[in-house]
Amino acid sequence: MQIRSRSIAALFVVSAISGACGSSATPAPTAAPTAAPTAAVTAAPTDAATAAPSAAYTDAAFCTKPPSAAGQSLTVVSYGGAYQAAQDKAWFQPYAAATGITITQSQDSANATIKSQVESGQVSWDLVDVGNDFGLDANANLLEPIDYSLVPKDQILPGFAATYRVAAITYGIVMAYRSDKFAGAVPQSWADFFDTTKFPGKRGLYDYSTGGVLEIALLADGVAPKDLYPLDVPRALKKLDTIKDSIVWWSSGAKSQEQIGAGEVTMSMMWNGRAWSAKHVDSKPVEIQWNQQLMVADYWVVPKGTPNKAAAMQMLGWMSCANNNGAVSKYITYGPPNKFAAVDPTNKPDLAVSNINDTTVTVNDQYLVTNASQLDELYNAWKTK
Repeated sequence: MQIRSRSIAALFVVSAISGACGSSATPAPTAAPTAAPTAAVTAAPTDAATAAPSAAYTDAAFCTKPPSAAGQSLTVVSYGGAYQAAQDKAWFQPYAAATGITITQSQDSANATIKSQVESGQVSWDLVDVGNDFGLDANANLLEPIDYSLVPKDQILPGFAATYRVAAITYGIVMAYRSDKFAGAVPQSWADFFDTTKFPGKRGLYDYSTGGVLEIALLADGVAPKDLYPLDVPRALKKLDTIKDSIVWWSSGAKSQEQIGAGEVTMSMMWNGRAWSAKHVDSKPVEIQWNQQLMVADYWVVPKGTPNKAAAMQMLGWMSCANNNGAVSKYITYGPPNKFAAVDPTNKPDLAVSNINDTTVTVNDQYLVTNASQLDELYNAWKTK
């Protein structure tokens, strides 16, 4: 997920089993853009019940009964914790059962490790979950192109399938607020987040220049989602000045959850999964305002030179099928990038993809990574002045 703290753990193995498929489950670019892609998502994903995906990817021989891979093995890499546990239950175990393949898992995903393996010619990772700071064209020398004869690119949400990466899950950077602090009033936008008179209290913000803080400041100042990029940094920092004395910074998802749960802040920008956990796991009076959410994703990539490229693409294609892609939502509140995927009905209201509207912003990874050094310099200068 978006350049954020992750737990690191040892390797573990899922033993391959033969049998029928069953379900049991927080980005370097091309050259600097001359014009930023449109940031707004103008429509919610098409409901699977009202529109059918293309026939090529509903073939039972692939999406429900993938080819046997007995005797083959894959090393699949992610970020551990509840997230990888969800992936394991939703995808890794069922795919191993359906194909007979042996899946070895690592929880140590790191862009630097991919680079090191490829450059040394010793590639041991086959399929890797990376954050939104990796997998664009500047990484072409490190990655295999995605095989879109297997992965249904036409079914993936716009902007979430590229030459060298395809989204694994989607999540939102949202406004979370304490429902017990405003006498029943409900904040509707980032403008309300910046209104400490109408909605008093401290504000939690992610202390990271390309983590959404500049975007929400501009949205609060009236910039339309489609006009966000390139970011008007002086305008964003001027807006942040208006609440600078009320900001409580966080640098990890766990800290944001702790702050709002303890009442240290009355509102916070948060990853939707953390806001959900504050309410449903910690039992705190926390709600999410989905208006003006920033849509982000984790991505699958295949390191260049893996000897298991074909097997990796087969598994990636299977996970991306409409009938499989939403399985992870049963175990964690992250949504599928396949717009035809069925999601867990219990968690559906709490997924970012279920709450897309005309105020939703798709984060422009290419712009942010290309301009990261300059954005960071301006942001840090503002923080320390």
